[in-house]
Amino acid sequence: MNKKVLLIDDDEDLLRSFQVTIENQGFAVYTSDNGTDGLALLRSEKPDLLVLDVMMRTNLEGYNLLHLIKKEPEFKKLPIIILTGMVGQLGVNLASGVEDEILFPNVRFQDKPIDPIILARMIEDILSS
Repeated sequence: MNKKVLLIDDDEDLLRSFQVTIENQGFAVYTSDNGTDGLALLRSEKPDLLVLDVMMRTNLEGYNLLHLIKKEPEFKKLPIIILTGMVGQLGVNLASGVEDEILFPNVRFQDKPIDPIILARMIEDILSS
Protein backbone atom coordinates (compact mmCIF):
# COMPACT_ATOMS: atom_id res chain seq x y z
CA MET A 1 0.00 0.00 0.00
CA ASN A 2 1.24 3.49 -0.85
CA LYS A 3 2.26 5.77 1.99
CA LYS A 4 -0.14 8.68 2.49
CA VAL A 5 0.86 12.34 2.46
CA LEU A 6 -1.46 15.20 3.45
CA LEU A 7 -0.72 18.68 2.09
CA ILE A 8 -2.34 21.72 3.72
CA ASP A 9 -1.64 25.03 1.99
CA ASP A 10 -3.89 27.91 0.92
CA ASP A 11 -1.92 28.47 -2.31
CA GLU A 12 -3.89 26.19 -4.62
CA ASP A 13 -1.41 26.41 -7.52
CA LEU A 14 1.43 25.39 -5.24
CA LEU A 15 -0.72 22.68 -3.71
CA ARG A 16 -1.41 21.15 -7.14
CA SER A 17 2.23 21.24 -8.24
CA PHE A 18 3.26 19.55 -4.98
CA GLN A 19 0.46 16.99 -5.36
CA VAL A 20 1.41 15.96 -8.91
CA THR A 21 5.11 15.69 -8.09
CA ILE A 22 4.60 13.73 -4.89
CA GLU A 23 2.08 11.40 -6.53
CA ASN A 24 4.63 10.73 -9.28
CA GLN A 25 6.93 9.42 -6.53
CA GLY A 26 4.32 6.78 -5.68
CA PHE A 27 2.62 8.37 -2.69
CA ALA A 28 -1.13 8.70 -2.14
CA VAL A 29 -1.69 12.44 -1.72
CA TYR A 30 -4.56 14.25 -0.01
CA THR A 31 -4.86 18.03 -0.12
CA SER A 32 -6.66 20.80 1.68
CA ASP A 33 -6.52 24.55 1.22
CA ASN A 34 -7.54 25.27 4.84
CA GLY A 35 -6.87 24.02 8.34
CA THR A 36 -10.41 22.97 9.24
CA ASP A 37 -10.81 20.62 6.28
CA GLY A 38 -7.17 19.58 6.61
CA LEU A 39 -7.72 18.51 10.22
CA ALA A 40 -10.77 16.48 9.17
CA LEU A 41 -8.70 14.79 6.44
CA LEU A 42 -5.91 14.12 8.91
CA ARG A 43 -8.32 12.36 11.25
CA SER A 44 -10.08 10.37 8.52
CA GLU A 45 -7.15 9.39 6.28
CA LYS A 46 -4.43 9.09 8.95
CA PRO A 47 -1.53 10.04 6.65
CA ASP A 48 2.05 8.92 7.18
CA LEU A 49 3.32 12.51 6.82
CA LEU A 50 1.87 16.03 6.83
CA VAL A 51 3.16 19.06 4.92
CA LEU A 52 1.73 22.21 6.52
CA ASP A 53 1.99 25.84 5.45
CA VAL A 54 2.41 28.32 8.31
CA MET A 55 0.84 31.50 6.99
CA MET A 56 -2.76 30.85 6.01
CA ARG A 57 -6.15 32.56 6.23
CA THR A 58 -7.66 31.65 9.60
CA ASN A 59 -6.59 30.96 13.17
CA LEU A 60 -6.89 27.18 12.75
CA GLU A 61 -3.88 27.12 10.47
CA GLY A 62 -0.14 26.98 10.68
CA TYR A 63 1.24 26.98 14.21
CA ASN A 64 -2.19 26.79 15.85
CA LEU A 65 -3.01 23.70 13.82
CA LEU A 66 0.41 22.24 14.61
CA HIS A 67 -0.23 22.67 18.36
CA LEU A 68 -3.65 21.06 18.06
CA ILE A 69 -2.32 18.08 16.06
CA LYS A 70 0.62 17.40 18.37
CA LYS A 71 -1.70 17.44 21.42
CA GLU A 72 -3.57 14.44 20.01
CA PRO A 73 -1.80 11.23 21.14
CA GLU A 74 -2.53 9.56 17.80
CA PHE A 75 -0.51 12.21 15.92
CA LYS A 76 2.22 12.95 18.48
CA LYS A 77 4.85 11.12 16.38
CA LEU A 78 3.46 12.08 12.96
CA PRO A 79 6.25 13.52 10.79
CA ILE A 80 5.38 17.08 9.79
CA ILE A 81 7.16 19.41 7.39
CA ILE A 82 6.34 23.04 8.14
CA LEU A 83 6.62 25.33 5.11
CA THR A 84 7.01 29.06 5.47
CA GLY A 85 8.12 32.04 3.44
CA MET A 86 8.53 34.16 6.57
CA VAL A 87 12.33 34.09 6.54
CA GLY A 88 12.43 35.70 3.11
CA GLN A 89 9.55 38.08 3.80
CA LEU A 90 10.30 39.13 7.37
CA GLY A 91 13.87 38.02 7.94
CA VAL A 92 12.60 35.96 10.89
CA ASN A 93 13.64 32.35 11.45
CA LEU A 94 11.04 30.49 13.47
CA ALA A 95 12.74 27.11 13.22
CA SER A 96 13.97 27.16 16.81
CA GLY A 97 10.40 27.41 18.05
CA VAL A 98 9.26 24.50 15.89
CA GLU A 99 12.22 22.16 15.84
CA ASP A 100 11.88 21.25 19.50
CA GLU A 101 11.74 17.46 19.82
CA ILE A 102 10.08 17.65 23.22
CA LEU A 103 7.26 20.04 22.27
CA PHE A 104 6.97 19.03 18.63
CA PRO A 105 8.42 15.58 17.93
CA ASN A 106 9.15 14.82 14.26
CA VAL A 107 8.64 18.39 12.98
CA ARG A 108 10.95 19.83 10.32
CA PHE A 109 11.07 23.43 9.21
CA GLN A 110 11.49 24.27 5.50
CA ASP A 111 11.69 27.68 3.85
CA LYS A 112 9.45 28.50 0.90
CA PRO A 113 9.69 28.59 -1.97
CA ILE A 114 10.78 24.98 -2.31
CA ASP A 115 11.05 23.06 -5.55
CA PRO A 116 8.36 20.32 -5.59
CA ILE A 117 10.99 17.72 -6.54
CA ILE A 118 13.10 18.65 -3.50
CA LEU A 119 10.02 18.43 -1.28
CA ALA A 120 9.18 15.01 -2.74
CA ARG A 121 12.73 13.79 -2.02
CA MET A 122 12.52 15.15 1.52
CA ILE A 123 9.26 13.24 2.04
CA GLU A 124 10.84 10.09 0.64
CA ASP A 125 13.83 10.43 2.97
CA ILE A 126 11.66 10.97 6.05
CA LEU A 127 9.31 8.08 5.29
CA SER A 128 12.06 5.65 4.40
CA SER A 129 13.98 6.18 7.65
